[in-house]
Amino acid sequence: LLKSAIAHHRFVWVHPFSNGNGRTVRLFTYAMLIKNGFNVNIGRIINPTAIFCNNRNEYYDKLSKADLGTEEGILEWSEYVLNGLKEEIEKIDKLSDYQFLKTEILLPSINFSLNRKIITDIEAKILKETIDKQVIQNSDLEKFFKNKAKSEISRQIKKLIEKKMLVPEGDSVRKYILRFDNNYLL
Repeated sequence: LLKSAIAHHRFVWVHPFSNGNGRTVRLFTYAMLIKNGFNVNIGRIINPTAIFCNNRNEYYDKLSKADLGTEEGILEWSEYVLNGLKEEIEKIDKLSDYQFLKTEILLPSINFSLNRKIITDIEAKILKETIDKQVIQNSDLEKFFKNKAKSEISRQIKKLIEKKMLVPEGDSVRKYILRFDNNYLL
């Protein structure tokens, strides 16, 4: 990790161009992390962009101190990078914990969307049920559709699929999971 931190600084130091330099050095750092086996448990790599782009002023300040070539400057830069990597690993660990994901991200997102009338009450109930069960089918939703035709459940699921909030699970056409990419909840 120290090699990656120091190499990142040295690359920027010898390649001080403004256009494309950031992307190039982040890719370089990313490649070094992969080469040295620093993947997180679930197979995803640590994201250098999250470390270096969080606070650009601090990033440039730490780089400037390292540019002085002093031991203190290099140590301060290395500490900055290592703390950023540690925070990124902790963030990935939290996001890998379904309970954290559920209570801190998914449910608040649905509540926010419901309050803003982006989704309906019934859509919120279906999405919350999906969060609780992780995989749903029509029979899991019958409690929300008492005294209504069973086809209404299918219509609501179809609407959520069209809104890109649900997606069929694998090859199954009757089981559904959350889809939180490219939809109104983001």
